Amino acid sequence: MTDSSPLALPEDPKEAQKIFQTLPVQKQLEMVLESHGKERLRTLFLSEHPEALVPSIPEQEFFLTVKEVGERDCLELIALSTPEQFQYILDLELWKKDQLDPEKVLLWMELLLESGGKKVVQFIQSSDPEFIALVLKKFLRVTTLEGELTEMDRIPLFTLDQFYFIEFKGQKAREALEPFLKIFYQIDGEGYRRLMEGLICELESELEETGYRLRNGRLNDYGFPDFEEALEIYQFIQPESLLRTEGSVFKAFEPLKRESSIYYLTFHNEGPFFASILSQIDDPKEQDRLKQEITSLCNKAIIAEAIDLSNLSGTERVIRKVYHYLNLGVQYLSNGDETRAVEVLKTIPIQKIFQCGVSLTLLLRRKANILFNGHWFVGDREHLNLLDTPYLETMEGVLRKRPTFYRNGKHDDFKDLQDLKAMEQFLDSIEAIVSFFREKLKVSPQSLKEMDLSGCYPDRWQEMTLSTIYLTALGNQVLLGTFKFLPIEKVQLKDLFSHFFERDVQGKGVIRMNLRSEIREWFNSMENDPQRREHLIAFQDFCLDLFEETFGKIPPEEEIDPRFVKGLLIHS
Repeated sequence: MTDSSPLALPEDPKEAQKIFQTLPVQKQLEMVLESHGKERLRTLFLSEHPEALVPSIPEQEFFLTVKEVGERDCLELIALSTPEQFQYILDLELWKKDQLDPEKVLLWMELLLESGGKKVVQFIQSSDPEFIALVLKKFLRVTTLEGELTEMDRIPLFTLDQFYFIEFKGQKAREALEPFLKIFYQIDGEGYRRLMEGLICELESELEETGYRLRNGRLNDYGFPDFEEALEIYQFIQPESLLRTEGSVFKAFEPLKRESSIYYLTFHNEGPFFASILSQIDDPKEQDRLKQEITSLCNKAIIAEAIDLSNLSGTERVIRKVYHYLNLGVQYLSNGDETRAVEVLKTIPIQKIFQCGVSLTLLLRRKANILFNGHWFVGDREHLNLLDTPYLETMEGVLRKRPTFYRNGKHDDFKDLQDLKAMEQFLDSIEAIVSFFREKLKVSPQSLKEMDLSGCYPDRWQEMTLSTIYLTALGNQVLLGTFKFLPIEKVQLKDLFSHFFERDVQGKGVIRMNLRSEIREWFNSMENDPQRREHLIAFQDFCLDLFEETFGKIPPEEEIDPRFVKGLLIHS
């Protein structure tokens, strides 16, 4: 999808406005849509007739502008909104699952009034009567005072016609809705009467059910499906099946009934390879198809992730996720070849490419589950805690229902084939490590539970990690010539450290290079498989680095209290 360079306007507002006015309306609209947030608002109001541009802004783009800038700062824009644009905002903002959010309703009724009487009239005339009734039903009760006087006669009620009397549920509701009702009564007295009768007769639950159904129908036109349909994007497919696309016939994408947003396309650089291939599509029809398919996919992902549609930060996180897995899917299906990748975009639906990326991670989860349910972890989540950081967090991430990749201290999306390869190597390393513990050390979670840890630090198996076990066994190898996981006596620690450490110029203990070399040679003689050997050596280096960090900074003459150090099983 090739992008033309946007026209740069001068910083001076008067000069910018002067140039903007000379542009055709279509070009003005393009410039508005190419900008975002406050810059979009500034560009829009360079026009002498912004009311001519606003109706052409897609509803999703309109909503996102309001959310980026802030509702109060967008009153002038809201006043110019079309009924469809305003209803779209309300459909996303007012609902919390299948119920109206009272706080949001009052906020938007206030904003509607602040946008001016003309906007209120437009809303009354264009909205479904059932929707207006539902909004009002939340905050007021209507009665007709006929017959004998009741207790309500002692309450000051609001009335416009001396027939329908209204009791507001709180002062805030009255301040927001009384002006609205006055305008309604003034422009449509008969409609007001029907509204009042409806508020008397209709049940709130029935109005809410109808309103929610109509709202979902409107959102469906923008590509927001129901929850069950949205979940299909996470259904597993065999990635290899998409490699054989010749002669395959995919279900034709059904175009959205409403114009799609270009907002989602601004995140395409989250997937660099995918973005590069996307930029090479120059057929306008293909560009439009891909734009609509990406929009539909993003909307499905937002629903599937159960993100509040008015939550902009949550929405952005999901959109980034979509691009990460599109990037992964395209890379896999093309094997990183750009020419092949262009064909992939032309022949395979965007949703299938996304599912391919997701499914590649699900295959990794399947591999992780086999390891987790194997002889060592035996499917017990508590046993995972024997893994050190970041091994633990990485393993927990890949075992999630929707696997994540642990990097830089947080769980993240898989972004490319390099992440996949790294996770495969990680799982191979865990398999090699626990096999080593089971076969060479005769240690398992069950054997740890059966150990007598009286007088030891730590005194609970849950406080140990694999590095503790390995370093303790290695300590016994150095001290006693036997590689076994047995507590090291406290009185032996200084002797142990003298074998492990040499002192640098600052006096800090660093692992002796000859010790690292000797351990490597030991692994070489003990493990024939070169890949498993490399995994074990990497784990050994990890453990020695931890040992150096924990004990190397302790001065040689200082007495060690085993209660306050970790990394070894010490008997006091």
